[in-house]
Amino acid sequence: MNIAEAILRYLKANQVEYLFGIPAGIIGPVYDSLIDVGIKPIITKNEAGAAYMAARYASTSGKLAVCAGAGAVGVSNMMNGIADAMRAKAPMLVIAGYINRWQMGKGAIQELDGEQMVKPVTKYSATVLNEADVLAELDKAVRIALTPPCGPVYISVPIDVQRAEFEGPLPEPADLSELQSVRPDRAALEQAAELINRAGQGLIMVGRGGRGFGEQIMRLSERLQWPIVTTPAGKGVIPGDFALNLGNYGFSSTDAAFEYVNSDKPSCVLILGTSLGEASTCNFNEALVAGRTVIHVDRDPKELGKVFKTDLAIHGDLKEVLPYFIDNSRSAPARFRKPAPINEPYVNNHTGLSLRLFLEALRGSMPADTRYVCDIGEFTNFVLKYLEIPRGGDFEINLDYGAMGSAIAGAAGLVAADPTRPVAVLAGDGCFFMNGMEILTAKEYRLPVIYFIINNAMLSYVERGQKFLYNRSIPDYKQERISIADMMRTAGVRSMTVEKLEDVRNIRPFVEALDGPCVIEVVTDGSEPAPILDRLKALVK
Repeated sequence: MNIAEAILRYLKANQVEYLFGIPAGIIGPVYDSLIDVGIKPIITKNEAGAAYMAARYASTSGKLAVCAGAGAVGVSNMMNGIADAMRAKAPMLVIAGYINRWQMGKGAIQELDGEQMVKPVTKYSATVLNEADVLAELDKAVRIALTPPCGPVYISVPIDVQRAEFEGPLPEPADLSELQSVRPDRAALEQAAELINRAGQGLIMVGRGGRGFGEQIMRLSERLQWPIVTTPAGKGVIPGDFALNLGNYGFSSTDAAFEYVNSDKPSCVLILGTSLGEASTCNFNEALVAGRTVIHVDRDPKELGKVFKTDLAIHGDLKEVLPYFIDNSRSAPARFRKPAPINEPYVNNHTGLSLRLFLEALRGSMPADTRYVCDIGEFTNFVLKYLEIPRGGDFEINLDYGAMGSAIAGAAGLVAADPTRPVAVLAGDGCFFMNGMEILTAKEYRLPVIYFIINNAMLSYVERGQKFLYNRSIPDYKQERISIADMMRTAGVRSMTVEKLEDVRNIRPFVEALDGPCVIEVVTDGSEPAPILDRLKALVK
């Protein structure tokens, strides 16, 4: 077999099921070898879409995702998706083709040094010019991608090297239990338990790193009677109806979460699996930690103490930390009373459909186990504050990188990671115009993604922000309204329009028994004030 086939057989042995990308001449041998190896290709409309799909696949599943394309223009198109994976700490391998070795330095078509281009947004990048080194470099890159903190890696292989005959055995598959074991220091656990037991009322903050540990976190919360706030990336880890979940904190906090954090009630804050970035801390606001004992647990040691001073930092995996805390913490004698509702009542201070009321009603129209993936725009603020994720549901967002269109393109990756559960995208018209053609990728592969496209015919985040910051705006931020439902219907995608709240009742029958994607266009006029003040203040600061 040739080296291209050997690459794929090694990846197959590492449980890789899909390859996202777009074929091209200089990556041709890899795509040809897919026929012999049995890894399923998902051919996208743009390499950016392939990288977003791979990033979302890896972020939600924890498995290695692979995307492949040409080593020049293809990698340039992938850059946003690679950066998205880097900020999400998603294990992703990018395989890039490259020109023949004899052509290098002569100005060949698609000659560009992708290795140097991607270095700032990868954990490891290499161009392999020697046939004997390809599989060793690949094995090294895969292990780096899967070692916490996980992230994207890049390997570029010239086309003549891909065609060369492979000699030697394949490297052994990576042992995830060995690579991903991050055992906390026992003395640190004992000290943390002592601090927790000494504290009175406290607070548990849960980030993306809490994914998969929701039941244990709730057990700890119930034992301590400490309420929980979730970061935007941690939304959905804890069910919205859990008796001690105060909801989202940081970017568009719920009223209950904001009020509790800013009260004098919690004397200790236990921070689980979050980097405490701007989106999670109301623009690095010290109100979260001021005057409190701070315990921070994370698999990435670089995150500990990076933003706020901690009293105790624990470098370790929550699968080791949480059982110890549950077994060694005292049960609280008093019960915490969660305010209900967690947000102030709705006020009709706008015209047109209320996005808040739509999102609050959406839960009743969607399956409880829906996995929501949220894109980036003004609507994101409404989603984080008002969309409740029920028990059995899930939520995915990469607000740290904040790439518009990433969820529209990336949703197919969620279906590939787990085809047994519904996937619903929440995106704006601006997101659609950036990466909306990947809905056609979902159509061609019959992936039952439900795309909610909030269409207000304007760049409302920009419009509102410019007026807040500069007391004026540009007329061009408002656009001619185009029916996205009609566009998608013409392309053969099942579509409907929601223009008033009563239309929500039509969603449940519309999304039943899907054999491919559907589009639900939610028409608003953009006049409803969004909870965006923290973000705008950050731009001033």
